[in-house]
Amino acid sequence: MSDISRSPGPLRAAVLIPARNEEEALPGLLAALAASNVEGLETVVVVDNGSTDGTASAAHAAGALVVGEPRPGYGQACQRGLAALAALDRPPDVLAFLDADDYQAPGQLGELLHPIQAGLADMVVGVRTAPAGHGVRWHAALGNRLVLTVLRVLYGDTTRDMGPFRAIRWECLQDLRLDDPNYGWYVQMQVRALRRGWKVTSVPVSFQRRTHGRSKVSGSLTGSVAAGWVMLRTLFREVLQGTRGGAERDENQLRADTSS
Repeated sequence: MSDISRSPGPLRAAVLIPARNEEEALPGLLAALAASNVEGLETVVVVDNGSTDGTASAAHAAGALVVGEPRPGYGQACQRGLAALAALDRPPDVLAFLDADDYQAPGQLGELLHPIQAGLADMVVGVRTAPAGHGVRWHAALGNRLVLTVLRVLYGDTTRDMGPFRAIRWECLQDLRLDDPNYGWYVQMQVRALRRGWKVTSVPVSFQRRTHGRSKVSGSLTGSVAAGWVMLRTLFREVLQGTRGGAERDENQLRADTSS
């Protein structure tokens, strides 16, 4: 499926930021994005996912394209953002996803996009690195490792993280037809990209726990367990669907060979 032999060159990029109650975090993040001077970056979309604070106002004030999605869920917010981008006169060539509390992401966006801009990859996942004691909490990392182990065994995936800071070619993203409403979105994207033969790679990115507020996922053991369960459930559903789809294709091919 993957065809990345095109001539390298600047691609039009967009950033999608799902946000729920991130009024305090967004101004600094969006200001850093505006100052990043990433080649080809044209659009920043903030999806207000049912916030009860001034998230939408803060994003508007910083010049972002703001859309609302009242239904809770990371995947719901991402789907709403994709619909807004698809409605533009010129959708982006490549889309980056980042969290509203990832303060270091703007300074590393160029590195994340580089393999795609250079024609070396269809999708790039940021592998989070941090000094001891400052990285992803153990309860958040556990489910991540389980998912990655299965992906390595089944698909030969060499990425070492399931982080939300990632970029993907628009063509590839459209092909995946993602529909998970929650944190299974990450897993669904990775599994389907690998299964369809798109080129998936990774780059190291610095990571720092948020300095104010609490992460919806890794900020508590309960949140991490809930998100981990969603990710594992999504993984096994996707693997099962892929196995069934492969068996159906083999059966159809056998019928075609027999009838010819």
